[in-house]
Amino acid sequence: MSKIWIRIISILEIIGGLSGIAFVVWEIVATPTDRHPVVIGAIALAVYVFSFIAGIALWLERPFGRVASIVVQAIQLPKYISQLIIFMFSFGLDVYVYGMLTPNAQPVFGFELKFLAFNQLFVNVPDAPAGFGISISSCVFLGMLLKFKPKRLSQDASNDGQRAEQTLAADSVEHGGY
Repeated sequence: MSKIWIRIISILEIIGGLSGIAFVVWEIVATPTDRHPVVIGAIALAVYVFSFIAGIALWLERPFGRVASIVVQAIQLPKYISQLIIFMFSFGLDVYVYGMLTPNAQPVFGFELKFLAFNQLFVNVPDAPAGFGISISSCVFLGMLLKFKPKRLSQDASNDGQRAEQTLAADSVEHGGY
């Protein structure tokens, strides 16, 4: 797998995290002090901070970066809308398809393209449509991340192999060979 795609994913997560942090902080500051929006804003802020950290760790090719980026892409994957909860997060670049049923039973299908950061996280929304979507970009990025082996992990594995060979050679010398 090309390092270029891993770099692109990490840049999108970093940009999405930074812009998401800025958007959420602006929303928290601009919203009147009501507990519910502040709690939801704090959750969204934590998700964007995690995206930023995951992007940096992935850029550095750390094993944590790969795992954290998989979690970030898994957060971005579903787009769920109902009266109980609305859950959508986008980091950097997101292309998703969706289908929904409006409150007056009209089916709607489409696709959306989001840049920078986008979130909708609401609880108990009366008259909300029912719908589900899936992020195409997240599906592609998840496939790439699952195939990616961080260099730190590969170096550790090769060092373990060298250590095992050295241990076998030392045991062989101590016991007079096999």
